Amino acid sequence: MARRLLLIAFTAVAVVAAANASANCTLAADAVTGKAASSQCSACHGFDADEPSRLTGPNLHDTYGSPAGGRSDFGRYSEGVIGARASNVIWTDDALFEYIGNPKAFLNKVNAREVKHSMLFQMNDEQKRREVIAFLKAVKGRPERD
Repeated sequence: MARRLLLIAFTAVAVVAAANASANCTLAADAVTGKAASSQCSACHGFDADEPSRLTGPNLHDTYGSPAGGRSDFGRYSEGVIGARASNVIWTDDALFEYIGNPKAFLNKVNAREVKHSMLFQMNDEQKRREVIAFLKAVKGRPERD
């Protein structure tokens, strides 16, 4: 009897462990490394689906494929992002790659003039930018960020 209970307990633990391992493997490799690289962004931005935008920056969970300045729960968009939205900028691979690398230059370019902006962080490492973009693509529309 004790042996059977022990076997049932081990089986239950194995099933739970397998489910957790499966949940952690749902992101592609570049998205997993992008999740790690995006930790630099999490000081100002949230990434979880149900997390509201912060005072310091909008939630980025559904950013990929969305219009610039599109989070209705964030009311502090800079002049540059407001102009980008007016210019119909969509956060595609190319737009995000350029913006994350140099927000000031990107916003000045899409606004065709020098504009005020509040994104002071720049990610110079091109591979990390690609990985962050892969992460943003992977979490878009998902209930959690994994």
